[in-house]
Amino acid sequence: MRQQNKAWCAAVLAIVPGLLSIKEGGSVLLGMSTKAYTVLPWLVWYNVIMGCAAVIVGIGIGKRHTWGEKYAVTIVTLHGFVLMILLILLAFNETVAINSIIAMLFRTAVWFAIVVLVRRKNAMQNNNG
Repeated sequence: MRQQNKAWCAAVLAIVPGLLSIKEGGSVLLGMSTKAYTVLPWLVWYNVIMGCAAVIVGIGIGKRHTWGEKYAVTIVTLHGFVLMILLILLAFNETVAINSIIAMLFRTAVWFAIVVLVRRKNAMQNNNG
């Protein structure tokens, strides 16, 4: 895959779920949508804020800004940390929706893939001069 294609593939992987997080979380925060499961308000706010960050970082990655990789690593780290918190809450029998855990697992996996794509692209650029 060409370097530019890897950049835009990573950008789309960041932007689309980011926009979906903003839409879904925003509708919950605005009271336009209710869920059939327990909603953790802090998690909804986190998802909306990180959705905005995802769109910004995705655009930066697509435009091949050097800060894209650094912020992609930050996002995957934060998602992994929140996933651990959700799993710990579940382990201590706190009310955590399985949907929330699955969604955070998905976000973490997607951002891990983004980091891999961006690092491979950057490594190829460095090897090619």
